[in-house]
Amino acid sequence: MARPHVVIIGAGFGGLNTASRLRAADVDVTLVDRHNFHTFQPLLYQVATAGLNAADVAYPVRGIFQKQQNVSFRQAAVTGIDWERRQLHLASDDHPVPDLSFDHLVVAAGATTNTFGIPGVEAHGFPLYNLADATRLRNHVLERFEAADADPELIDDGALTFVVVGGGPTGVEVAGALAELFQMVLRRDFRNVDVGKARVVLVEMLPHLLAPFSEPSRRHALQTLVERGVDVRLQTQVDSVERTRVHLVGGEELQAHTLVWAAGVRPNPLVEVLDVPTGKAGRIAVGPDLRIEGRTDAYAIGDIAAIGDPKHGADAVLPQLAPVAIQSGHHAAEQIRRRLDGRPSRPFHYLDKGTMATIGRSRAVAELPLGIRLSGTPAWFAWLGLHLVLLAGFRNRLSVFLNWAWNYLTWDRGPRLILRGDRPCPDDGE
Repeated sequence: MARPHVVIIGAGFGGLNTASRLRAADVDVTLVDRHNFHTFQPLLYQVATAGLNAADVAYPVRGIFQKQQNVSFRQAAVTGIDWERRQLHLASDDHPVPDLSFDHLVVAAGATTNTFGIPGVEAHGFPLYNLADATRLRNHVLERFEAADADPELIDDGALTFVVVGGGPTGVEVAGALAELFQMVLRRDFRNVDVGKARVVLVEMLPHLLAPFSEPSRRHALQTLVERGVDVRLQTQVDSVERTRVHLVGGEELQAHTLVWAAGVRPNPLVEVLDVPTGKAGRIAVGPDLRIEGRTDAYAIGDIAAIGDPKHGADAVLPQLAPVAIQSGHHAAEQIRRRLDGRPSRPFHYLDKGTMATIGRSRAVAELPLGIRLSGTPAWFAWLGLHLVLLAGFRNRLSVFLNWAWNYLTWDRGPRLILRGDRPCPDDGE
């Protein structure tokens, strides 16, 4: 008889960890993703700011599971589901894809950018949620400097003004990395450009940065960004965006050719085609054991799931972070194994191992269990070590380590390349 078939939608942190934990299970596993690689999202901002190559933060899914014989991969997009027949409907851009049957389903499709309906953000903003986003942003940043070198009058029009929206970890990391890139590297590359006029403006609607962190960590982040020349605007909101202008609530207009959108995420649109109940912020409603409400053998994990957080209230849900995806992936795999063995399921318990954010060279904040708080250089080294450990593939770890060492010793950046594909950047006007 055929072994039970587990289908996992999404090759992010949750999907990979679910498949990995089913290594010894008597099942066949198929991972489905529209991309044939896993992206290490916490380091995308370094690709966007020329600190790392795109290949440093991505690794082929098939390569990850070369030695796990019960895992296969299907490159496709999920377009629908037949719950009665237990079949996923798939599609691809360049070849037909047959339906995929499943006995157990794990939805780990993650999230995507949330523009909150603000006019112009989708058309003119630069999100930073996947590898293509990071490459397009790097292209654009370098092109703005090339344009300013050719026509210095563009500087007064905002060619070298970069607005970052969102004061969470991603926004803080991008703002710090951009300021560092301008001061350390591009000042030497563009000798005929007054790089001192390049501005980074960080816009946050709350009265503080880094909402999940304690007040001392927030103060350290704010102080570090200000010291590095970032114009931090707290309690400020974006009203609308044009190609070269950013309009703030209250009437102020910023002349800026670049808007980096790091203000929030929403569940993957896949939720809309799966015919499943949803909870807070449109995420898939799940029970305590992560099973989708109303479905016996289907689970939702990571960013796409509204996983309850009893420690913070009856209606609270866990944040959309990589550790949550990893741990919920482990739990979903364990529940599948328990069900196959005829054992009852168990509720999911999240173990908070701490939160980190880097603010540029030798500056970071880290909040760990037992009330341990780090800031400055110690937190920065802790951040570097953790991300090296979590990266997939020895080659990637070695490459990232060498890039970081080179950047640190030489005050330089490597891949300052403008690589154009078929897809235009938002400012092309196409």
